[in-house]
Amino acid sequence: MPPSFPESEDTDVLLKELKEISNRYSSLNQSNQVTAKSSYENKAKDKELHTENKFLDQTNENSNLNQYWYSKTTIDTLCAAIRESCAISGGKRVAFLSTPSLFFSLSDDERESCALFDFDRSWSNLPGYHFYDFNEPSCIADYCRGKFDLVVIDPPFISESVWKLYAVSAKLLLKSGASHVIATTVDENAHLMKSLFGCQPALFRPSIPHLVYQYSAFVNFSCEILAKKNIELKD
Repeated sequence: MPPSFPESEDTDVLLKELKEISNRYSSLNQSNQVTAKSSYENKAKDKELHTENKFLDQTNENSNLNQYWYSKTTIDTLCAAIRESCAISGGKRVAFLSTPSLFFSLSDDERESCALFDFDRSWSNLPGYHFYDFNEPSCIADYCRGKFDLVVIDPPFISESVWKLYAVSAKLLLKSGASHVIATTVDENAHLMKSLFGCQPALFRPSIPHLVYQYSAFVNFSCEILAKKNIELKD
């Protein structure tokens, strides 16, 4: 007996059901692809946000020296601001006064044009390090004087007397006609930052996890990088 086939109407119904099943599977497959892509992108972003910072991973704060490191996100932002300053000025020589976390977060190539001035002798055997005691602000080697396009400053103390000493060093280090300064300190020092360096507070405020009070960033040039709020902070 020959096999029987469904009537034409039944065949149309069957084909319609098969098409609906195919469409549902196709939609589910596309949805899974979108979800997988979204998951991949989120993981990539998460990896980018949590990439290592060798300095932070390998260097403990020394409370005896009143050291408090910026967070990784803040370091990344301030380093980007440093690069922006160099792009504006056309220079690349940066003096880091008591800011080792920023200096050591630059690439090896970038550090070749920079110098770290710091009291902590832990890095005395590394290229670019210069011992620096803010109590002797004029003790800057002759070959370092007037050589830098930008000075970045974060003293271990916030008093006016200490900042005035750092200002002496900054002026010795900057090139003739160069004036770019990035500094971090408390809001109460805003008037002092303006009088010493012509700096104004930026919208970006640094995160310093182990410091009990909030700092602000001060700059004396138009800095797009620091014109945005720090996503780490609630305010």
